[in-house]
Amino acid sequence: MRACVARGEDPERATALLKACLVNVVGPAGFDVLIARAVVLAGRSHPFLAGIAAGPDGEVKGLREAVRDPSAIEDGIVAVVSHLIEVLAVLVGEDLAMRLLRKVWPEGWSAATAPPEEEKE
Repeated sequence: MRACVARGEDPERATALLKACLVNVVGPAGFDVLIARAVVLAGRSHPFLAGIAAGPDGEVKGLREAVRDPSAIEDGIVAVVSHLIEVLAVLVGEDLAMRLLRKVWPEGWSAATAPPEEEKE
């Protein structure tokens, strides 16, 4: 995730990428609930997220208005996405969550995080 942001990409793009992948598994309403919960959890460690809301389309609304510091915006988005991933793993299981995330960020996974290849007969 931070690698995506470090390359100069819009950090909010991460939530859009996740939504595009996850709505097929959890549905649009399910994704909205996941991101809303992630915003609440991220707000515990990032107080500036207290006034932020997850919109009905899965977007994190009000972050740019509440915070002017680009690094704080990045930290907020990273915290939200991190919590979204954690909640997703609890919901669908770590293996499925990791497979879904590899579809979003295929270059973001090292061999250490990849599941073992299935043995071919």
